[in-house]
Amino acid sequence: MIDGVTRDFLGDFLRRTAVRERAEVVAIAILQTHVHVLVRSGPKVDLSRMVQMMKGGSSYAGSRLPGNRLGLRWAREYSATTVSPKSLPRAMQYLAAQDHHHPGEGVPR
Repeated sequence: MIDGVTRDFLGDFLRRTAVRERAEVVAIAILQTHVHVLVRSGPKVDLSRMVQMMKGGSSYAGSRLPGNRLGLRWAREYSATTVSPKSLPRAMQYLAAQDHHHPGEGVPR
């Protein structure tokens, strides 16, 4: 479960990790049970490595945050889907509407 402290940490951590992996976070939706990240990258980005750095690195660092009582654990699997430039606005709207897609799973501010 992702709480407020972890949500704030994850937003920054995932953005910094994407930059280190030569990518850019375009949009992010963080819920209590899962995260959606929309990333723009070039063709040479190693997606599996970037996901490993995001998940493994955030789990290690996030579980050690002061005030984080829940820890941070990720499922082994992940899903990746490509989005065309034409479909980008719709994908961004989808991420912005996650509270409606998953009622009750939003992280309280």
